[in-house]
Amino acid sequence: MADSMQKGLTVHIPFRRKCSLIWMYAKERLARQVRAVAFITAYLAVFQLVVLRAPIEDFAHIALGILAVVCGLAFFMEGLFLAIMPLGERCGLRLPARAGLGVLVVFSVILGITATFAEPAIGFLKAQGSATLPWRTPLLYWLLNAGASWLVGMVAVGVGLAVVAGVFRAMKAWSLKPFLFIAIPLLLGLSWWASRDLRSASIIGLAWDSGGVTTGPVTVPLVIALGLGVSRIAGRGDETSGGLGVVTFASALPVIMVLLLGVLLAPHFPMPGTMEEFFSPERQAFSEQVAGGEDELRALAAREMTPEQVAQRFGPVQEAPLSRPHQRVQVPHSVMRALLINAFKAILPLAFVLLFVLLVVVRDRLPHADEVALGLVFSIIGMLLFSYGMDRGLSSLGNQSGRALPRAWEVTERPDKEVLYQNIQEPLLIRAARPDGSVAEYLPMAAQSGPRFVPFHRDRYDVTKGEYRYVPEVQPVAGDEAFWGYVLVLVFVFVMGVGATMAEPSLNALGVTLEEVTTGTYKRSFLICTVAVGVGSGMALGFGRILFAWPLVPMLTGTYLTALVLTWISTEDITTIAWDSAGVTTGPITVPLVIAAGLGIGQRAGVAEAFGVVSMASVMPIISVLLSGFIISARRSRLDRDYSAGQAEALPPKNQEVQS
Repeated sequence: MADSMQKGLTVHIPFRRKCSLIWMYAKERLARQVRAVAFITAYLAVFQLVVLRAPIEDFAHIALGILAVVCGLAFFMEGLFLAIMPLGERCGLRLPARAGLGVLVVFSVILGITATFAEPAIGFLKAQGSATLPWRTPLLYWLLNAGASWLVGMVAVGVGLAVVAGVFRAMKAWSLKPFLFIAIPLLLGLSWWASRDLRSASIIGLAWDSGGVTTGPVTVPLVIALGLGVSRIAGRGDETSGGLGVVTFASALPVIMVLLLGVLLAPHFPMPGTMEEFFSPERQAFSEQVAGGEDELRALAAREMTPEQVAQRFGPVQEAPLSRPHQRVQVPHSVMRALLINAFKAILPLAFVLLFVLLVVVRDRLPHADEVALGLVFSIIGMLLFSYGMDRGLSSLGNQSGRALPRAWEVTERPDKEVLYQNIQEPLLIRAARPDGSVAEYLPMAAQSGPRFVPFHRDRYDVTKGEYRYVPEVQPVAGDEAFWGYVLVLVFVFVMGVGATMAEPSLNALGVTLEEVTTGTYKRSFLICTVAVGVGSGMALGFGRILFAWPLVPMLTGTYLTALVLTWISTEDITTIAWDSAGVTTGPITVPLVIAAGLGIGQRAGVAEAFGVVSMASVMPIISVLLSGFIISARRSRLDRDYSAGQAEALPPKNQEVQS
């Protein structure tokens, strides 16, 4: 009877219906990622094409890369929800009750380290080494190239220590404020110490940006789940806020570790200098150290110098060194194989740690093993597609947009519209005097509407062949006044920050938490708008630093001291939400695009290092949320007074009560 009833409950779905259900589910997940990517990519492309009137190079590759990013994020997030997140939550609930404090601490460190390697934006950060110049920032170039493993390792150790700090806070119910009043002054002090040496000063922006890179879709949910589990075991009543504050630790401690690494390594690297000094024979030992080896130094020279200069400096070109630069241009299947290996290295260690703790340490069963296996496959596929799309698509778009931004205030050339004029002779030239007394030369060319005068530059004129290579120039978008060009760029960056933050899914989850903590007084929509304005303002400040060469350390000192003063007079709930908002706003899409755009405009502006935009985009939301907390408190007090006054008016006078 039971068997027949069980058989009767079996639902048989036709194959076409199964495909339809799977497609509907996948379409909803894809639509969610499209919403996260669409605004910022479309905004960058439209601004570059319409406002700056700059073409998008390799548009087909960028479009393919954006498609790969959307599909990769969909697979990656689905894999997190199917495998990584359930395992992390189960470990967070079971481990504190069944293991000692020492095991919990070791697990927290390993979890933070392995989660960092699984963050999508970490791989992008390592890939930005080509955007720096080794002779201007030797230590920064080494950390992003030959020493990238040191950089990521120190960031991972910082996140591991941050998870331990978050676990102790959840267990002991510690306030977040004492940590902030210790860690932030320590960070600022280390930054000032590093700024005294030109070698370590170049990595300050990278160190502060690394704090935003680490708090992505892998680290944040896992550490919050672990904090919630510890809070429940510890018997705290405020379980909702038990997981808060860990994101702040994960944002601050990696900055400390990278700054310490830079200060310790700086004495072993050469001082910044010129390209001629870097490639001189006297400094070859230091240059090879920075480049990563003799072959890497030669390949770098081939990229920056003429073949004659390379031969003169390094001697006759041998076959092995000559073939090495060509090996860097890999065929597609080699690129995909390397990306697949990196995806396995990112996902499998984290999964192994969670499975080992769950099955061996906690001795719990593995729930839904088939879903976990499918989730791991989805995570690896998603990491592969995301890495490919970010490398081939979004980072290229962000870098192009950054390099095109100077069109707003300066005259720029259009090499894509170059024209070669032949049979040009000296008598054809027309000379005209400028107001300063200099002479300008023009080449008259026939056109349908009459003669057209083309600016003539001697360095592009081949006298022997009679050929003149003319590259058209485009006038500034904002006119002759450079001030309005800068304003246009900063407004563009502000809107980009606001729009990208509004599409960040983790911010919506943080808004729900704040609405629960404040019993509906602080609305989710108000938090999203407040954080978005803060991120936009911070990005505008960060790009302003690049444009006007403002020093980063005084900017960080002023903003973070302001945040600490506001923290001192704010409540604990608003404090944790405000400082955690700095981490959740830096997602896997916003961070790479912002860094790529900042490095792009830094190359055009001649800035030695253009990191620091993410750090400014992280501190300003803290200030905006803390300020909004005072607004909410004042509104709540006013409502309480109005309610009390209304209740008093509704009561009858005392003498009337006696008469009745």
